[in-house]
Amino acid sequence: METLNDSCASAVLDIAPPVVRAIRKMMREHRLPDLSVPQFRALSLLSFCGDSSLSAVADYIGSSLPAASRMIDGLVAKNLIVRKQCCRDRRQISLELTPLGREAFLESRKATRLQLALRVSGLSAKKKEAVIEAMRWLGEVFGSDAELAAKAVRDSSKANP
Repeated sequence: METLNDSCASAVLDIAPPVVRAIRKMMREHRLPDLSVPQFRALSLLSFCGDSSLSAVADYIGSSLPAASRMIDGLVAKNLIVRKQCCRDRRQISLELTPLGREAFLESRKATRLQLALRVSGLSAKKKEAVIEAMRWLGEVFGSDAELAAKAVRDSSKANP
């Protein structure tokens, strides 16, 4: 017999992947033309947690340090990210968005939010409120992107004191 916990988990498993795919597709459609999804995710991390390390970026996007380093080189060349001396340890480098990088990220996010708003526009006000509430509850369980970004930064700081 399936418990309420099992039913809830099944519902999340059934709907989360198509929602995430739709959001990724929308974000891809509205990012700078020559920006890869991992590069966009790096911009996302830096938008939430400026002054991040290369290790934090690698952890967040799920890549090796050498791959993340090559990717960051490309973002620096596009003037989307700058390398700075870390304020906590002068031997380390921190990464920050440039104004162009921040603008690129925010514009993509805004365009995606507008597309999502169109997708949910057919729902009744009551259903929209239920979606908002459900997202808050899931945020309590899984955390937000900002929290995940902060965790990646904290974890990489512990690994690279």
